[in-house]
Amino acid sequence: MQDEHQVNEEDKLRQALARLGAGASSRSSKPRPLTPTPERRRRFVRDGQVVVEHQGSRGIATRNPSQEDQEEIERLRQSVKREQRRWEEAERSLIDIRAQLKAFETREAHAKIQITELNRELRENQDAIQTLKASLHQAREQAAEAARRAPRPVGRPRKEATPAAVEMAETEVAEQEPVQWWVKA
Repeated sequence: MQDEHQVNEEDKLRQALARLGAGASSRSSKPRPLTPTPERRRRFVRDGQVVVEHQGSRGIATRNPSQEDQEEIERLRQSVKREQRRWEEAERSLIDIRAQLKAFETREAHAKIQITELNRELRENQDAIQTLKASLHQAREQAAEAARRAPRPVGRPRKEATPAAVEMAETEVAEQEPVQWWVKA
């Protein structure tokens, strides 16, 4: 970029010198005006300053562009338009990519929050499991201790006999007749 700027400045200086040289030969035939012009002090360009040329104000006639020049100008205009379109497309693409990046960052943040919540819930569930295992182990120990202390009764435990249940059982026994399996009917 800097080199192009320097080359452009050098070309401009050469063109300006060529114009001054061409103008000097045509001016030498003209007599100088008798009115003295105030002498202006020339200032040299310093770093950071921009040189401005006023071509039209000096009375230098601009030449008519030839067909080739016009074609070159049109080609350059088309090239500039293409570059502007490419720049606009790149800008749109950059905006889309930034939007996608923001969406991905949002999704990532939500996923991290969800992972944190799930890890907390997992720890709570693991703590509850450990508590239940300890309670189960304690209950088993208590059951084993109770089994060692009291002997277990053999057989089925008796049902409580209510007066109605006793009466029903007696009527059933009375109604039943023994089956004589050895007698054929």
